[in-house]
Amino acid sequence: MFTTVTNEFSWGVIDWLAGAEVGNSSELSVAKMSLSAGCETDTHLHDNCEEAVYVISGAIDCVVDGSIHQLVAGDHTVMPRGVRHQLRNSGSTPAELVLSYSSATRNFALADNGDLGSIQA
Repeated sequence: MFTTVTNEFSWGVIDWLAGAEVGNSSELSVAKMSLSAGCETDTHLHDNCEEAVYVISGAIDCVVDGSIHQLVAGDHTVMPRGVRHQLRNSGSTPAELVLSYSSATRNFALADNGDLGSIQA
């Protein structure tokens, strides 16, 4: 039996496949993300884990500490712990991504206000 936890946002959807909120991992998190065309995530950081992004389809701009990295299907990158980052889809089709984190519970802070809290589904 496969369990997922879905979070819907104005910019797209995250389906959590593994992690604390799914109840199947105490050490990592894995998710499939759909980033809608013309949308972007909030600029944020995770103080307790690294985040890896793998592009399944589409193209995104991954903004890491102010530097823009263009990623297309088959590309990946890793955001170090505590580094500000944002994902942007300026294309005309949704971008499908796999996200992986080095913690089952990800601390999340919006980069603009530094308010740190634990992400839960």
